[in-house]
Amino acid sequence: MGAETNGWVEAKEDVGREAWLRLKPLSGIAMALLFFGCWAVVAVIVMAIPYTREIFNHFEDHKVEALILVGATFVVARSLAHLQVFWHRAHMPEGLVGVQTALFEPQGYEIVGGDDHTDSNNDSMAPSWLSRPVRTLLFRPVSGDRSITVSAYPAGSEVGNRGDAARVTLLISGTRVRLVGLAADQSGSDASPERPMARYYERGEYLLVPDATNSAQSSF
Repeated sequence: MGAETNGWVEAKEDVGREAWLRLKPLSGIAMALLFFGCWAVVAVIVMAIPYTREIFNHFEDHKVEALILVGATFVVARSLAHLQVFWHRAHMPEGLVGVQTALFEPQGYEIVGGDDHTDSNNDSMAPSWLSRPVRTLLFRPVSGDRSITVSAYPAGSEVGNRGDAARVTLLISGTRVRLVGLAADQSGSDASPERPMARYYERGEYLLVPDATNSAQSSF
């Protein structure tokens, strides 16, 4: 965990690598969508081959073969999900460092990946969602100072009844990060080449800050 000095928090390479390698394979709805996508491709291929087309034309007589196809499709979908993770882990940007967002909570802010619109007292069928936790902020140091804007709630606030998140500004100087305070623009539209918006990785639970487009370094 980085050390805090006068509000500045030092980002570390090992913290960044641990967060980058924390990415998990798809699960839940995303995995189901990937499975059905793979199944659609398999079905088209099977229908294009006269011999295997009999499985669909005479399903009652080929239940075992159909189950084998479904099982094989599931294996393919899971393999693709794991390959995406392996590719991600093998392509960690050079020089990436990370700082744990828990270090900003003593300053009064919990950094999150989006708004929290769930009302625990609302029994209606209206869509609702929770803010996504952020454990680590990842970035690649650049010369000079730059600021980014992220979503945050008051530290210790009750999850499920918080509504829209506030926008707070983080100042990055080399490998150090400092929470400045509330952003001037609370609309969430203040991204620019000099103020890049962090990208949230839900299955990795981190925010990745891209290089500014006018930077000499290559982008992520």
